[in-house]
Amino acid sequence: MNLNAIPNVINTGNLVLSNIADDPTYFALQVARRFKHKPPFRRLINRLGSEESNIRFRALAAMLKDDNQSLRAICQEWLSSDDHPNQSVFLANLCIASNEWKLAGELLEKCSSSNAKVRAKARLLWSLGHMTAAIDLLGKIRRGRQLRHYESELTSFNGLEPHVSAKTSEKTIKRSTLYIATNSLPHTGSGYAQRTQSILLSLKRAGWGVAGLTRVNYPLNIGKLMASDVDVVSNITYQRCLPFPSQHDLTGRIQQQADDLLARVLEQKPSVLHTTTDFSNALAVKAVADATGTPWVYEVRGQLADTWLSTRPEDSGSSERYRLFMEREAFVARHADHVFTLGEAMKNNLIDSGIDPEKITLLPNGVGEKFLEEPVPRRQARKQLGLDPAAFYVGTVSSLVPYEGLSTVVRAVAELTKHHQNLRVLIVGDGTDRENLIALAEKLGIAEVCEFPGRITREKAHLYHAALNAFVVPRVDSAVTRSVTPLKPVEAMASSVPVLASNLPALSELITDGENGHLIAAEDVSEWAETIEKLILNPEKAELMGKSGRQFVLANRTWHQNAQHILEVYERVINKAL
Repeated sequence: MNLNAIPNVINTGNLVLSNIADDPTYFALQVARRFKHKPPFRRLINRLGSEESNIRFRALAAMLKDDNQSLRAICQEWLSSDDHPNQSVFLANLCIASNEWKLAGELLEKCSSSNAKVRAKARLLWSLGHMTAAIDLLGKIRRGRQLRHYESELTSFNGLEPHVSAKTSEKTIKRSTLYIATNSLPHTGSGYAQRTQSILLSLKRAGWGVAGLTRVNYPLNIGKLMASDVDVVSNITYQRCLPFPSQHDLTGRIQQQADDLLARVLEQKPSVLHTTTDFSNALAVKAVADATGTPWVYEVRGQLADTWLSTRPEDSGSSERYRLFMEREAFVARHADHVFTLGEAMKNNLIDSGIDPEKITLLPNGVGEKFLEEPVPRRQARKQLGLDPAAFYVGTVSSLVPYEGLSTVVRAVAELTKHHQNLRVLIVGDGTDRENLIALAEKLGIAEVCEFPGRITREKAHLYHAALNAFVVPRVDSAVTRSVTPLKPVEAMASSVPVLASNLPALSELITDGENGHLIAAEDVSEWAETIEKLILNPEKAELMGKSGRQFVLANRTWHQNAQHILEVYERVINKAL
């Protein structure tokens, strides 16, 4: 019997209550995203969304399916009527959860005053980054969890740090690191989790003692009720921080993470601590490092303030949350003994925020395991996956979110199919934009040439890469996409597949136009169509670009190479701390 079962259930129950208090509609959406591919759940959503259902049920079904187009149409229908104006709060909450900010505001304007309207309006203000305004608005009604959680988060954003008592650790274990991450395998299969696993494996193979430690309450916070204190994945140990009772506000979580980490550092005596974005991870690590004299490094894997901004209106870039988020990230980076980041664009952003360039080392995304092996021949990969052996496939293996810009490729292919009947689109993965892409393909009349396999296992990823004629990264032009280099195109290049990418600084660090792929103006459908057609008409050139990409990755982007850079930094910060 799992001894954690009862505490886990209690902690998860409290977490559910907290999420419902903060945003019940968004919580329902997160649950739906986990189960929407299960037949019973899909049948329920389809029943809710049937033409016989009322507007509220149809809107709910559209939200649960991540079908923003239908949600907008339903809410506009509601706005044009005069029936039940107070029920607009329900629809507004659906729009807030689905990032339909303008429509949410219009719906809230239509309804009369009520506590439900105040909570929804505060939720909208909070979502758009107006933290103090949301708190002030909630203060006008009875206090509750939503207000307490907002106040706690603002306190952390405003500079509160966890407190731990100074402790003198005994002699540290040489050549060992404790790596603090947000999530990990086997419970999360994201690029983030894969990168963590690859780094730890490469360090272990270099002779270092390694262990991972995940964020407080993980993986309970993704529904893994039977989680144990430890998971072992390919000889890498991941420890779990599962305090009881657990805190669910940001300040409380950071403090519990720091308390837990302090106990582990005193027991395990690692020679260095290593953590990743965001700043809430780093605050706990900084507190323990200061208390014990243990050196620590901060790995900036993304610009999470800009990721947040990518789903908001442009004016949210001047909001309180965005400003404070950027300040806290700069704060922890300045106090780390060293900083790793993905590429030159992100390094320049760190320098602009006041980080000494001498303490920044590039640690780009890399490849290992299957991607170091000779790629599976294309026809063989397609045979294993049940794909058309004679078609020309363009596609991706990615998280399907709006800033990936995949609608540009769908539209480009729609322009080409009349003249290139063997052209196919293969979009592998899941995310908030999947249903919208499927609907777009149907609207453009090319659904029969578009394939959406959904989320796949890690073991099959290399096959999907190898099956493509061209890998696409049509990211929109935004602050986050200009700076952050994704992992998937690196894996595609290792698979000898040419990469077509938006002409953005982060992607131009990987792609040399005409050599291992092409750089194309972001969101320019015509230019994307022209470039895809060039590859169709010149397959020999495409093959040469694919081979060039693999050579580049093997020479510059392997986890073994990254491990050497990490260990050089570890030795430097350890020696400095002596």
